[in-house]
Amino acid sequence: MDLIQENGQPRYGRFKELPASIDIDQYIYKTPYGKTLQGWRKQLKYKKFKFCCIQHEHYSIGLAIADISWAGHGFVYIYNHQTHEVFEWNANTILGRGTDVDEQPLYSQSRFLKAPFEFEMQHANGVRYIRVTKHGEEQLTARIFCAGTQPLSLCSPNGINGWTYTQKKTTLAVEGFFINKQKQKIDFNDRTLASLDDTCGFLRPETAWFWLSSNFWDQQGNRIGLNLASGVNESFGNENCLWINGVLYPIADVLFEKQNDDLWRIHSLDERLNLTVETGWRRYENLNLRLVGSQFSQWQSRISGTIQTEQGEMITLSQEYGLLEQHYAKW
Repeated sequence: MDLIQENGQPRYGRFKELPASIDIDQYIYKTPYGKTLQGWRKQLKYKKFKFCCIQHEHYSIGLAIADISWAGHGFVYIYNHQTHEVFEWNANTILGRGTDVDEQPLYSQSRFLKAPFEFEMQHANGVRYIRVTKHGEEQLTARIFCAGTQPLSLCSPNGINGWTYTQKKTTLAVEGFFINKQKQKIDFNDRTLASLDDTCGFLRPETAWFWLSSNFWDQQGNRIGLNLASGVNESFGNENCLWINGVLYPIADVLFEKQNDDLWRIHSLDERLNLTVETGWRRYENLNLRLVGSQFSQWQSRISGTIQTEQGEMITLSQEYGLLEQHYAKW
């Protein structure tokens, strides 16, 4: 199945399986006034990015590659929850130079290059390969195994003429290692969990969203994953999901409410989900170039509360590690 249909428009809804391909060349993009855009004018409207979070016992690692047409962007951070030390690096490139984000769901190869760093993300046969080098020396290498976890695969319309496709997976097994701020080599182990977020589409020119992601082992030894969002992918279903040992359970619409500078509350429309989120270190960007801009906050967080599935099973979170994100973009 190709995400783009023969009539030049995307398929909408949640899919049980990932699309085999996304043929953007076949997509017919029209302005709100009915004019068909092609070539570079169409390409400037197209946004795509990949994000990976790896949750080690004592470290949280975030890595992203984004192609937003007028710019390329990449960042990596390694946060130590015990010492609160963080290694962080990010860069932008004009008109996406050195940036290649391959949006194909099953087989893809993405890259971000700006000296002294190079990021690589490859996907084949259900495995995500990630590599970060500095001056050619490996800083992180990971093999993330997607088998055994049901993917969230969703395409929804937005605005008058756009759409967003997203695929997300959580609680994935990881092999590999990373170099911490003290230049020590840390191996991933059988308790390490990863989550993946691949998103592309013709997003609203001015958009904002809230997002929460978490991977952890509960006291019974179950792999628990959580993905919550508000402000994006809401016009035809939502992307809110709970994973228990790889099985996906849908969650109703949620509301993110900021209580104070360090505390948020998230609850669902059906009241089956009630969480409090305590925020800590924040990865922050603030860029205002008038015609385009971005304000991005991604907090290291501790999550507590309960989630009740439709089957009546109760999931309890007690100070679990997670990410809370708030993002405003004008692009």
